[in-house]
Amino acid sequence: MKNYGLQKFKKSNVDNFTSDIGIKIRRKINPFLRPILKMATKGNIIIDSYPKLDDNKPYIFVSTHYFVEDAIANLSSIDRNAYALFGTTDQLEVNKEVYFAWLNGFIYVDRLNEESRKSALLKMERILKNGSSVLIYPEGGFNNTDNLLCLKLFASPYYLSLMTNCLVVPITPFLVDQNIYIRVGEPLDLTIYEKKEGLSILRDILATQIYEMIETYTPLTSRKALGKDPKLDYMEQRRQEYLKTNWTKDIWEEELTRYYDQDDLEFINVTNSMDDIKINKNNQEIMAPILVRRLEQKKYDFKSYMHQNWQKK
Repeated sequence: MKNYGLQKFKKSNVDNFTSDIGIKIRRKINPFLRPILKMATKGNIIIDSYPKLDDNKPYIFVSTHYFVEDAIANLSSIDRNAYALFGTTDQLEVNKEVYFAWLNGFIYVDRLNEESRKSALLKMERILKNGSSVLIYPEGGFNNTDNLLCLKLFASPYYLSLMTNCLVVPITPFLVDQNIYIRVGEPLDLTIYEKKEGLSILRDILATQIYEMIETYTPLTSRKALGKDPKLDYMEQRRQEYLKTNWTKDIWEEELTRYYDQDDLEFINVTNSMDDIKINKNNQEIMAPILVRRLEQKKYDFKSYMHQNWQKK
């Protein structure tokens, strides 16, 4: 059964996705809503650090993203109302918990639609100029990599800071067993940088916070404790994290969205073109090892893995 009343958000524009009185009401009820959100979180939330923020200013809260409860943990920990950018169409349609997102205030974005992304930026601008904050996840989706602390960022934090002169506050939720540690960094003024430099600095801050929390809170694991194929085991762990949510269809093109710059896209195109190469006696010494590595890459392609195995067993 689809969520009654929430379908309109897929088509709402900057003027009618929320009302000015709704923005004010959500600020008023936020102190009462945060404890409810905290109780609804299965993990034990621990605030690792939190800066002194101006009570009378809105902020652009920017968070890393890699486990199911990080959004609700963030919303329960931020000291003010923050409209959350929400980009999961399947859950908007069927997940009853999205009504809590509506109560808090959210902005829907179709991550695969350019016009929807532009509209979401204007909606966030409206929220900030009305005195409330926003919470965004500029990595695009979960960070499912096994070696990157933070993915390359979409540019929305930078554009929003230029449009509103609001400071950016980095957040890194970190899950260890049943504990969710929340580290909130000092506000950052991105308007003093060019886009590429500003986003690079923000990403470095987020990655550093994650690294420090890994050092502080993560227990050591011996190599002997790992399975025969640790990379495949890790992919399965990531799949299990997604399956904590009930999905009604294969939506992984949307859910596994991430930012690729021009260099990334060129590399991907070159790599994909190798699938058309035929090995013969003239190129076998060079191409055979390359194609073997290409087969290895396909084996560990997480999007393909999710397309094939997304349903619960």
